[in-house]
Amino acid sequence: MSEIKLENKIIELIRQMVADIGRPDLFREPMVGFVSATDPALLNIKEIVGPWHDLPDDQLPGAKTIIAYAVPSTREVALDPGISEFSGLSWSEAYILINEQFGVISEAVADYLRSLGYEASTVKATNDYDPSDPVSSWSHRTMACAAGLGAFGMNRILLTRKGSAVRYCSLLTTAELRPTGPYDGPVCLGLDKGPCRLCLDACPVNALTRWYEGGKFDCQSLQDVYHQRMIDKLSIDTAGTCGKCISVCPLAYID
Repeated sequence: MSEIKLENKIIELIRQMVADIGRPDLFREPMVGFVSATDPALLNIKEIVGPWHDLPDDQLPGAKTIIAYAVPSTREVALDPGISEFSGLSWSEAYILINEQFGVISEAVADYLRSLGYEASTVKATNDYDPSDPVSSWSHRTMACAAGLGAFGMNRILLTRKGSAVRYCSLLTTAELRPTGPYDGPVCLGLDKGPCRLCLDACPVNALTRWYEGGKFDCQSLQDVYHQRMIDKLSIDTAGTCGKCISVCPLAYID
């Protein structure tokens, strides 16, 4: 099978599996990208992200390509956290559901590649860090950025051609696929101290402001306090989701 045909098969498989979830009220058609496992940005990832981040070979020895895919939210989901006192319930439902489906989708793609004689390795979508040290050994957003699906904004969200209300996953394979190239879509309006600070101001625990002003980025542990307040008031657990910094972004949803 030619390289381009294999890429198209993978893209179609991912698109079909997202459609098969049967929730067009939550999710839109996914975006899929490919990046070489030997791309300079990935080989230097321990310097770019942190020493805790795995190299592609750590996840799959002999990896040739990372397949990154991104599932954009619908307008209703994207705007939900910004218009509610706490994290929006549709946002939380979408978060939980796509986390469950990412594993199913990635395994299906990996099985397909294995059926063609390639090796493939999936990476779970949920956080794999120790709660006392909130870092992850693999950043799906960074893989999506490297694959040309988006560009980072000032609060570490990834802005894509479909907006910033997007969830990401990735897997590795020994198949050598054609890289999708650099991102050429819209970028964050607050980069380089630009005029937009909506995401910083929306954070209920001021995590982004502290980081932006030179402090440690500690969104997750500070969110834990916020979510406990939410559970105490609403008697519901929305799986540690927030989304306010994304929801208020002027480019949260792009049609």
